[in-house]
Amino acid sequence: MAADLDAPPAKPGRPLGVLAAVTASLLLGACAQIGGEDSGGLFAALTPAPSQQEIKEAAPSEPRAAAEYWSKQYEKNPRDLEAALSYAESLKALGQKREALAVLQQASLIHGTNRRLAADYGRLALELDQTSVAKKLLEVADDPANPDWRIVLARGTAFAKEGSYREAIGFYERAQALKPGHPSVLNNLALAYTMSGEPQRGEQLLRQASAAGSDNSKVRQNLALVLGLQGKYDEATQIGSVDLPASDAQANTALLRKMVKADPKSAPPGSGYGEPPAMASWAPAVAEAPAPVRAAPATRPALRASTIETGSGAAAADPQAASLFSAE
Repeated sequence: MAADLDAPPAKPGRPLGVLAAVTASLLLGACAQIGGEDSGGLFAALTPAPSQQEIKEAAPSEPRAAAEYWSKQYEKNPRDLEAALSYAESLKALGQKREALAVLQQASLIHGTNRRLAADYGRLALELDQTSVAKKLLEVADDPANPDWRIVLARGTAFAKEGSYREAIGFYERAQALKPGHPSVLNNLALAYTMSGEPQRGEQLLRQASAAGSDNSKVRQNLALVLGLQGKYDEATQIGSVDLPASDAQANTALLRKMVKADPKSAPPGSGYGEPPAMASWAPAVAEAPAPVRAAPATRPALRASTIETGSGAAAADPQAASLFSAE
């Protein structure tokens, strides 16, 4: 036993030598990471991937740069829902709405009935006149336990675009309960009532929207239109002149007066002129803030009506009426 204790230590074998080499490699990797430019090696493999929050915070604010950034994130992992949603949003900001729709459509094949995806996909489909698709998606997105007034508003607009104004009113009233006094909600509810034969209620709601909205010009033009349909031509001209040249406002009112006299069916019930309005005689609204309409002296002036924020396109049932409603 004594001899064994006094014997010199055994030389390290191969396993210990391998362990020493790996340790040295790790230490060198750590040094390079801290003090040099080389971030490769085993240490780099141990570096945690950035979180979703860090990825979002790193995104540029400039629209085109943001689209390029999210395009790369999406290409890295097309199954990443956050990347897909952000990429689609950046494409929308550039006006590439059909490209954004394609991204959301692809994401829906992977993520199914995710409510957030259904909300974005449904509202964009509605804006691009895919009304039947939008109705199904927005129904999925509408969470009774956590309702979003924008989704409820969009569901109403889907019905309005089909000419189902009474069904639309139910959703608009629900949106009004969730977001009282919002100009978009008031505008859409007012127009739905007007199209359903209650222009007086529509007028009242548009007056509220005009008082509440930060961008009153769009609501005012719709109010002037509803007033004109009720035969209140002087006030319609006065309100229309706030945002249009007086000559254009007068021409619009004169055209309304001529339409109603020539065809009593052009006026909504309750106005004293007959049946619901023939909306095909109305010029559609433009999507964003509309430029004033200047009627050429020798041509028929175009009546203008405006949505609040995001304009809706044509609808199968009544394209001119559908253009007045906001999808928000």
